[in-house]
Amino acid sequence: MMSDKKSFFEYLGIADIERIHSQVFAWLFSNDCTALNSRQRNQLIKEIFKLENIGNILNTQTERGKIDILIQTDKEIIVIENKIKSSQHSDQLHTYKNYCEEEFRGYTKHFYFLTLIGEKTNHNDNYWNRITYTDVYKALKLVELNNNDTHSVIITEYVNLLERLTSVLEDFTKNVKDYDMVFQDGGKTKGEKINVSYENPNKQFIADNQLETILQKTYLASIVEKIGTGRITETRGDALIDFPLTEHIEYQGNKYSTMLEIQGDNLKFAFMIMDNYPQSDKKWIADIIPMMEKLLEIENKAGFVKLNKPKSKAYVSISKKLKTPYWRMEMDKLIEFIKTEIANGQNLTDKLLELIALEQ
Repeated sequence: MMSDKKSFFEYLGIADIERIHSQVFAWLFSNDCTALNSRQRNQLIKEIFKLENIGNILNTQTERGKIDILIQTDKEIIVIENKIKSSQHSDQLHTYKNYCEEEFRGYTKHFYFLTLIGEKTNHNDNYWNRITYTDVYKALKLVELNNNDTHSVIITEYVNLLERLTSVLEDFTKNVKDYDMVFQDGGKTKGEKINVSYENPNKQFIADNQLETILQKTYLASIVEKIGTGRITETRGDALIDFPLTEHIEYQGNKYSTMLEIQGDNLKFAFMIMDNYPQSDKKWIADIIPMMEKLLEIENKAGFVKLNKPKSKAYVSISKKLKTPYWRMEMDKLIEFIKTEIANGQNLTDKLLELIALEQ
């Protein structure tokens, strides 16, 4: 039975900090961790990565070539990209693969993408295998530790954290509708939540460890999995999902795209620059604003009602409120709704392109 007492790692507040998990993970497979012998490490390799006979572990490293975790044996390497919290960057996995091909010539290479729920990478390749924190927890749970070794205490405390994290994730996944606070408190600080009384320990654990955004992304990832498209990002602690519509739209010397965006209780149809968004300027799309206003005026079966003018960057949108928060919809109805809105968004794109063509 899971203890109701906080583990040491919970008190450190590191449940959502990738770098700490990466350091612990690397330490477990190093000779510096005296609680595990070589046989036990090889057993962990087998349980987590499904690999056997990889040779003696020579060293483990973090942040080598910006790779989160690298385990090197005398004939093979294991590369782990850890994404418990942040989003995958556009081309980073290919960069890591190319680095390893150059740096470890002659080695057999194994690539793993570590996430909470086994998310897919952004690339359609067979190099990156998906593993989860639940896989890590189950493997560590099987290890018989030497209780006389002080390092065993650290591993036990880490296992307790993973057990709690796994339990909370499982309950959230099964009962998403009961977790409004996950989707409503992502932008709040710990200080803003300190006097909030949560009705069960799972919600308290989420609040204490700032897990709201991670869990939002976990749910959105399940939507991407079913739709077959979508990009998950975040702004100020609130996760959002973009569905690209038309890309590479040529306009006044730059390339733009249209997309649908769901965040909180808002759905947006947006027009934004494709490259170097941080360096873009709202002036570049000043003439698009009246066109977006026109979309609200002309036949608008999709029901968008509000214009959101650019604040500083080359991004403008029209939006509407969702009648029901997306996480409270039945999944099959949510998927049907999104597909309908994607079709509506494509119709709006066609009308916008007509308006752009008239201007040019």
